[in-house]
Amino acid sequence: MTIDYYNTNADEFYESTVNADMTAQYDFFMEYVKPGASLLDCGCGSGRDSLYFLQQGYKVSAIDASEELCKKARQLTGLEVECKLFEEIDDQGKYDGI
Repeated sequence: MTIDYYNTNADEFYESTVNADMTAQYDFFMEYVKPGASLLDCGCGSGRDSLYFLQQGYKVSAIDASEELCKKARQLTGLEVECKLFEEIDDQGKYDGI
């Protein structure tokens, strides 16, 4: 199962993704959300993207299905990262961007 893979390989996944340059993707995304908007980082992995958007002044919530990656993302971001599946999201209308 994919979640088991990420739980088992969380350290390796974290190290291979946390410093990836996502500037082009961030710039594209931010064209569509207002400064300070509420964002949901689905499948947040290392927490890299959540941290970036927090640093830009956005209100960020984050989820991941891997408990081990949630731990890493919590450590990186200071957020209460929830361990849940996409289909468990029930926050309609709460976020300006996902």
